[in-house]
Amino acid sequence: MKLTEELRALLPTDEDVASYRERGWYVSKKILGPEVIDRAIKGAERHWAGERDWPLKITEGFKDWKPGDPDTIRVGEIIALQNREIRALVEQPIIGAIAARLAGTDEIRLWESELIQKPPQDRDPKAAVGWHTDRAYWMTCTSVDLLTAWIPFHDCPQAMGPLMVIEGSHKWTDLDHDHLREFRNVDLRAKEESIFRDHPGAKKVSMAIEKGQVSFHNSLALHGSDFNYSDRPRLVVACHLQDGANRYRKYYNEKGELWKVVADRQCRVGPDGDPDYSDPAVCPVLWSER
Repeated sequence: MKLTEELRALLPTDEDVASYRERGWYVSKKILGPEVIDRAIKGAERHWAGERDWPLKITEGFKDWKPGDPDTIRVGEIIALQNREIRALVEQPIIGAIAARLAGTDEIRLWESELIQKPPQDRDPKAAVGWHTDRAYWMTCTSVDLLTAWIPFHDCPQAMGPLMVIEGSHKWTDLDHDHLREFRNVDLRAKEESIFRDHPGAKKVSMAIEKGQVSFHNSLALHGSDFNYSDRPRLVVACHLQDGANRYRKYYNEKGELWKVVADRQCRVGPDGDPDYSDPAVCPVLWSER
């Protein structure tokens, strides 16, 4: 895969990469044109209306908001495997190329993708995303270098409740990821008090970014998002990305139960009987230096 010289100029510098590895987050320049984002908005509207371009191998066990569901935070998981416009968005080569550079890998594959719409706070007083790590949900992965590209479909100022990251938390060794699956815990302040008590000097960074920019964060980084205090919904795609070295591993949770993720029920099975996280139908390559 190759980038034009114009796109290569948008890649993170060596200093940017060093900063990402120290802080756990990176905000890009404007790397996406309005056309591809506006098409993705149309795709989102079609998805919320109930349209699906491609059927999935599974029909349950994942979040997929449909008309008639409670209109709180809408989440459409596995969105890039169901919707052509959003698939085109996440396949923009500049996204995969930036992720590869940040993660230090020569290949980036899709891991998961979520369409998330957060309503204004006056419509839903519980519409926030609790402090969590993505790793907490991905314990079957051998790699800890997975990262997420957070792609807003419009300018996302502070009032809209953009992504927040606890800087440097991806390097903390005392985090128990089995107890950090708190996407739905909207008591952000109580969790922050606990975080700052255990890690004096910790810094919260808010990713207020413009349409066309993309933020990236490490799977080990604590992150969440505040309430949307604006007068319109906040619409984003969270594109989760795996490095080329990532493979499946068996993982048992604190109850001794074999942990399973959505990909385990979709991916082909390898010779050893385990899910193949390089299955091109489920986890297509988005960027490769080879």
